Amino acid sequence: MRLIIEARLVEGDSDTVEEGDGVLAVVERPDCGIAELGLSLAEGRSLLAKVQIELVSKQVQRWLAGQAHCESCGAALRHKDSRSTVLRTVYGKVTMKSPRLWSCACRGTAQTKQHVVHPLSKALATRVTPELEYLEAKWAAHLPYRQATNMLKKVLPLDNGISSSGIRDRILDLGKQLDAEIERDIAQLPRSVADETVRECSHVAAVSVDSAWLRNCDPGRDPGRHVNIVAGRVTFTDSCSKLYSYVHKEVTSAAARLDQFLSRYGVASDERVTVISDDAGEFGKTVEGSQLARGRILDWSHIAMKFRAAERSVLGSKMIDSMERESVEAEIIHAKWLVWHGKGSKALERIKALDIRLLARQGYEFNTLWWNLNTVSSYLKKNAGTLVSYGARHRKGLPISSSIAESAVNQVVSCRMAMKRQMRWTDEGAHCMAQVRVAVLNGEFSPRRISTFKTADSGYGKCTGPMDTTDRAVMQ
Repeated sequence: MRLIIEARLVEGDSDTVEEGDGVLAVVERPDCGIAELGLSLAEGRSLLAKVQIELVSKQVQRWLAGQAHCESCGAALRHKDSRSTVLRTVYGKVTMKSPRLWSCACRGTAQTKQHVVHPLSKALATRVTPELEYLEAKWAAHLPYRQATNMLKKVLPLDNGISSSGIRDRILDLGKQLDAEIERDIAQLPRSVADETVRECSHVAAVSVDSAWLRNCDPGRDPGRHVNIVAGRVTFTDSCSKLYSYVHKEVTSAAARLDQFLSRYGVASDERVTVISDDAGEFGKTVEGSQLARGRILDWSHIAMKFRAAERSVLGSKMIDSMERESVEAEIIHAKWLVWHGKGSKALERIKALDIRLLARQGYEFNTLWWNLNTVSSYLKKNAGTLVSYGARHRKGLPISSSIAESAVNQVVSCRMAMKRQMRWTDEGAHCMAQVRVAVLNGEFSPRRISTFKTADSGYGKCTGPMDTTDRAVMQ
């Protein structure tokens, strides 16, 4: 059995074939058995590459035919010469003839003489289609650069069209463009009014922010230095949660970054959003100064962790008799219950009374218990203004723990950028990767968005020949 695939060009909706370019591929199955069903992966890649070459070549020929006349007077432009232009697509490289033309005499003046016009290079500024850039960036957002390159080459006819270094450059470029878009949004944020009435945001449940540390590979920095990357998550009452991330040294204002993130998802300037924190040092520099993240809640899981340490020191004690152990344990549990229901001051009174009882006792285990209780009371006293009724929030289905931020760190950082602590990053590289990965995870990354970036940034300057393989491009 033999399958013959031909390429034919049909104009519009007509069934009349205007051009026939012969056979594209011949697939042979001599024995007609079922051991080899359908096209193999190699045959599919080869066929897609041939179809792409045929289609792109015809499209470019038709498009160039409409560029051979002056836009002002309609006169035919004189042909200077032709050069080869290589376009990298999802289905392989396509080499095309790109004519260079002399500009029309109607546009020449004493100051500006005739110049060379290169229509195809003007339209294909950097010789890469948005779909290829999209696939490279999306795969690299989930896999290491080399692994993403190998996987793309296995499923698409891209044997010589991509490289790991090229994908890395693509991530840096797209990350900078995403970051520039965020900075433009920050510049347009509305300013808050001092006496403005603030109301609670109805569709945002909570925001939580955490940070992680990556190993640094910048030779200009001291050995052992790390990259501090911040990741956060906002949960909504009516839709899926969203992520944001950045490297702290790469942004001018962390608070403005958070405000832009919240404003993008519908938080108005007169609304307040609740932020769940664990009182870590990174949290303060991330949230302080924010105009929208005004409500603060202390993370319940960290409170429970400190109470649990005090409970363990009672349960494992051999110096405290059973009656006293039950009494102390009941006091600790009741203090924890009071904090759960938003009665932090009463919980502090009970812990303080228990401290006074334990100070008079001698022994290592009593000292350990006293130390753990003192840690709890100091933590609650320091964060008294951020204690709320956790039970009420929990019954309403609202978050009470910063675990949503810890999961954001795992999702954004650990699953791609840490890889068992073996990866090393520069501040810029980690920041750009974070922007691309967050855009992918949030479902906001598409070929159309890449085209928008390229349209905004394209200078459309004169180009006289093929660009280097590391250049970034888009097919308009």
